[in-house]
Amino acid sequence: MSSFLGRLSSGIGSDIIVKRLHHSRFWCAAISATIFSLAQICAIKVSNPKYLWSVSGLTGLAYGVLFGVFPALVVDAFGPDGFAVNWGFMTLAPVVSGNVYNLFYGAAYDSNSVVEPDGTRGCELGVKCYRTAYYVTLVSSVLGIFACFWGIVGEGRRKRRELEELESREA
Repeated sequence: MSSFLGRLSSGIGSDIIVKRLHHSRFWCAAISATIFSLAQICAIKVSNPKYLWSVSGLTGLAYGVLFGVFPALVVDAFGPDGFAVNWGFMTLAPVVSGNVYNLFYGAAYDSNSVVEPDGTRGCELGVKCYRTAYYVTLVSSVLGIFACFWGIVGEGRRKRRELEELESREA
């Protein structure tokens, strides 16, 4: 449900940001990274399993916002001619990073678990079983916010240059 709402809101929201407010579509990606950061903070803080809905809800919302606007960001960044190839690479990126983070979460769990006599592992520490991994993903989310701001600034500079070149040709 949260992912659906994120996809719906980012599609409409990115059009409003670009067409009415005349700002960069990267703001939607920055909003998504901020929501991801909030989800990680919730994951670090939640100790009662009854409140895990906040983590999954915010994560779904963030994914929805990101994947709702991502195709438009790819077209904005690379143009429509290169969309197919660049979109393919963008959709493969989570495969790599997802596996890296999955391995990291597993290592964090293993480092906090106890090996039972039958060889199974168990962690009785609650959220502490994964806390280190949540801090790593929080840092990654914050770095994502900065990457979005870098994209916003870069896009603004590029548009100003294009406008200056257009004005100098007309003069």
